[in-house]
Amino acid sequence: METVGRYVDTSQRGTHERPSPQLGVNTQDSLFCFFSVSRLFVISAVFVHVASSEPEPSVNSIISRTYQLLQSMKENTTILLNTYRSHQGSPFTDPDFKGFNYSMHYKKVPLPSSNFPEWSNLSDIKRLEKNYQAYHNYLGLMKLVWEDQSELNPDKGELLKMLKLTQKRIQGLLSNLTAIISALGGPSAPVKDPPVPDLVGNDNFEKKELGYVVCFWYRVWVERTLRDFNFLRRKYPS
Repeated sequence: METVGRYVDTSQRGTHERPSPQLGVNTQDSLFCFFSVSRLFVISAVFVHVASSEPEPSVNSIISRTYQLLQSMKENTTILLNTYRSHQGSPFTDPDFKGFNYSMHYKKVPLPSSNFPEWSNLSDIKRLEKNYQAYHNYLGLMKLVWEDQSELNPDKGELLKMLKLTQKRIQGLLSNLTAIISALGGPSAPVKDPPVPDLVGNDNFEKKELGYVVCFWYRVWVERTLRDFNFLRRKYPS
C-alpha cells in the first residue's frame, strides 16, 4: 500500500507531511454503546503506579498490577471511541454509521499485524518490547488527536479530558512495561519523546478521521495487550 508521511517533533507541526489515509468500509454494523462519562473517571481510579506503592516490587507484582491497569484501560477505550465519535458530526453520528473495517489505517498508527500463532511464539520479552513500541507511538498520536480536537471541539471538555487521561494511562503503562522488561532481563528502552506525525493541508474531516483511526486501533492494541498479560500473570503468579 502506498503511504506517505514521517514523524516530526511537535514543535515542527504544520511544516511536514502527516500520513495519508487508506480506508475501507465495513459491511457489518459496528456496535456502539455510549457510557456515562462519569464512569470513565471512576474506572481511572484503578490505575496504580507501581513505583509509588512499592520501593522494589517483584516482577510478579508489577505484572499483576499492570493486568489490573489494562482491564480498566480496555473498558475506557470503548468509552473514548464512542465519545469521540459522538462529537465529530456526520457521518460519525449518523444512525446508520457502520464504522470502518480493519483495513483502515494511517501510516505510523501501529497495527497488530502479526497473527495469533506468530505473536504467541515470540518470547515474553519480544512481545513486551513490541507492546512498548506501539504504546510509545500511541502516546504521540493521542497528543496529536488532542491538539486537533482542541481546535475542532474546544467546548467539548469531556472529550478533551478523556484524551488527556488516556495519555496518562499510556505513560503509566509504558513505565510498567519498562520495569517488567528490565526485571525479565531485557534491554532498557531508550528514553525519548514519542514521535508525532504531521500533515500539511489536511482538512477538518481528515483530522476527525485520523482521530477515529487512532482511537479504533488503540482499542484493538489494548485488547491484545490484556491477553498478553493474562498469560503472563498465570506464568508469573503473585
